[in-house]
Amino acid sequence: MLIFWDIDGTLMHCGADGTAALNKTFFDLYGIEDALDSAGVGSAMDSAVLERIMQTFALSGVGLRTVKSTYAANLESILAKNTNKRILPGVTALLDYARGNGWTNLLLTTNLRAGAETKLRAVGLWAYFSDSFSESFNEGFGDGPGEKWDAAARAVRLLETRENKVFPLSEIFLVGDGVYDIRCAKRMGIRHIAVATGWTPKEALAAENPDFLLDDLSDTARVAGILNT
Repeated sequence: MLIFWDIDGTLMHCGADGTAALNKTFFDLYGIEDALDSAGVGSAMDSAVLERIMQTFALSGVGLRTVKSTYAANLESILAKNTNKRILPGVTALLDYARGNGWTNLLLTTNLRAGAETKLRAVGLWAYFSDSFSESFNEGFGDGPGEKWDAAARAVRLLETRENKVFPLSEIFLVGDGVYDIRCAKRMGIRHIAVATGWTPKEALAAENPDFLLDDLSDTARVAGILNT
């Protein structure tokens, strides 16, 4: 079994720290206030978000690597001060369950890898994924081109090459809290669990007709039963 996990609103909650860190980054490097809001960026992979901001303000002179490293440093500092950041209900038990069954936990997120790792380290969850995401495994994050399903497809191909085995679509699950996650899973033809612990109202998730829709992941036995179907 291969399980893709979204981060914000699925595994953990840290408020708008990512947005705050990104806005601070563009202020630090370019003196631009509220870059994310000013660029009119909606739900998208972070690579697309950065490109939109750079185009909106006709920015040049600072490399993308500098933007990413500054963002990661800002995010780490902001998260350290956030006393409300937390792992969401049932997550740790499910990650332990998956690991105990020999399943592969992978991240599938719009976050840049630097942001994803920083967030998960801040709440002690990175260890569940660090074995899978070596320095040479950078798929499943928002750094690359395309949409979330493109990142997922690249991650599956890379994992299959590394492990020298094939993951049938019937053995791949996606767990996420957003409409984007549901549409991603349907686009790929994989099973999915929508969980109403993020910003998206449960009614909006239900309107997308997910395979499974839960209030949260606290009922380990129930979620495990779904994953084992």
